[in-house]
Amino acid sequence: MNELEEYADQVPLRPKGQPRTLRYHSTAGARPMAAGRIILVGIIAFTLAGLFNADSLHAQASRQPYGWKRNVLLDLVGPMRWVSHTTRLNRPHADIQRAIGRPPIEGSPSTVVVTTRPASAPPPAIVLPRPSRARPLTLWVGGDSMVQEFGTSVLEKASDLGTFKATLDYHISTGLTRPDYFDWPAHLQSDVLPTKPQVMVIMFGANDSQSLEIPDGGPVYKPDSPTWQAEYRKRVARTMDQVAGNGRLVVWVGVPNMRDPGFNTRMQALDVIYRSEAAKRPWIRFLDSRPLLAPKGGGYAAYLPNAEGEPTLARQSDGIHLSRYGADIVADAVYRLIDKEIVLANRHRPSTTTSTTKP
Repeated sequence: MNELEEYADQVPLRPKGQPRTLRYHSTAGARPMAAGRIILVGIIAFTLAGLFNADSLHAQASRQPYGWKRNVLLDLVGPMRWVSHTTRLNRPHADIQRAIGRPPIEGSPSTVVVTTRPASAPPPAIVLPRPSRARPLTLWVGGDSMVQEFGTSVLEKASDLGTFKATLDYHISTGLTRPDYFDWPAHLQSDVLPTKPQVMVIMFGANDSQSLEIPDGGPVYKPDSPTWQAEYRKRVARTMDQVAGNGRLVVWVGVPNMRDPGFNTRMQALDVIYRSEAAKRPWIRFLDSRPLLAPKGGGYAAYLPNAEGEPTLARQSDGIHLSRYGADIVADAVYRLIDKEIVLANRHRPSTTTSTTKP
């Protein structure tokens, strides 16, 4: 008889019908953890998690609409963020972000010094050489979520033409009203302008019709306030001045018609600012997207006729964003405008290359 058979003889058989028992994993005599200790462990774990991720928590609080809820969240997260930075517990998370190639946490105060064109400086001229496949023009297209589809169309057309080297740079839910969420002037200064794009295509506005805060701790104003209008105009003007120089052309695309009448009225007010400020600056060209995406007689249209005259979806179901077909329409208009400016910039030079637009 082997050891296994001897062991089986020593173990009494379980009577038929009797349930099994935890014979070898009995919890008899074990003392459960006190409820107070469980709560304490949970509080410690939550606090440590908050300290390691304090910048993200602060960024999420900062992204909330202006009001008492945002203020309460910032008051709660602020001390935790101060402790995190003081003890340097925020460093592991920041190091991980850098290691995986992600940008700094949005909502953090910018340390970038933004420079703009001095008012006394002569206006820069647009200097665009005729592009070729051997020497393509560098093009940057960026803005808010409206640029996601529109910018993709711009890139695809650049690839088809072969005479542009294009870069897409959009950030969802961003604009010029909330630099505490995403600071576009700082991003342009540190990440975009150093690449010296010859053509810049910019589209803002769909997320900007919200309350804004006057710098240096000023009050918060709503979009229907004259103070809001004046402050937003200043931000548009500074951004337009910031992107001047290097002979580049800047195409500022206006916001298209919106399905909601109230939202559309607010977007029209922004387009008035874009158009008037662009008219003051010879390096800016304002492209009105409203007539491009409107049916006969104007207004909003979800469908527009294609080349064969068939109704084709031009807007997404939210009544705001563009479909791929609508994006292609605006992208084609952008390239027609760029082509015109290239011709004007080279009108005294003999032509040796073809147009940037396809027949």
